[in-house]
Amino acid sequence: MQAIGPPPQPAGYAPRTDLPRATSRGDGTRLWLVRHAEVAERWHETAYGSMDVELSERGEAQTAAMGAAFEGRALARVLASDLTRARRMGEGIARHSGAPIATTSALREMDRGEWQGLTKAEFIDRWHADADGYWSDPYRWHVPGGEGDERLWLRSWPTVEAALLEAPGAELAIAAHGQLIRVLTSRALGVDVPESYAFYLDPAHATCLVDGPDGWALEAVNLAPHELT
Repeated sequence: MQAIGPPPQPAGYAPRTDLPRATSRGDGTRLWLVRHAEVAERWHETAYGSMDVELSERGEAQTAAMGAAFEGRALARVLASDLTRARRMGEGIARHSGAPIATTSALREMDRGEWQGLTKAEFIDRWHADADGYWSDPYRWHVPGGEGDERLWLRSWPTVEAALLEAPGAELAIAAHGQLIRVLTSRALGVDVPESYAFYLDPAHATCLVDGPDGWALEAVNLAPHELT
């Protein structure tokens, strides 16, 4: 399943260089960002956003495999979106690692507002129709009645930062969603669109960020379960 990406980039667009970056303490914290597994086929062509949709049978198997990949890993804690597809992933990671888990609505997927539940084709048509508005400020643009990158960052980062403050220098995992992980990763690195879409994960894949002396750095991106072991 591919991310619903932005309209074609206009000629002359220059990515911003002043985007807010995630707070860095340089304490060596390792943060795993894990996307939920494949959802049921009936949702594959739907812009379901923050809807609570079910996993496919394959998704259940992927969830089990990713949880097992964290077997014995010394995680300080696991945070998970409270939407079923991500919560199940977080529970598996917590069970195999032995870490405590907390679920929260702050880590839900991007709210697609008035466009949520449309087919992907319909969503893309509406987004393309507002291409000028989007490219005038991609970071702050948002769907009618819903969220974009800035709103998603402001909703999710305080919860992540609070967990980091409680376990300095430790290893943590977040089980969440494609767009949310893209935004967290890009803001940690200070990367604007369209480059930020390189951080959109495949289902049941993981990215690892490390808080080093020069700020957050990307240690690994889009790892399958077998690549973690």
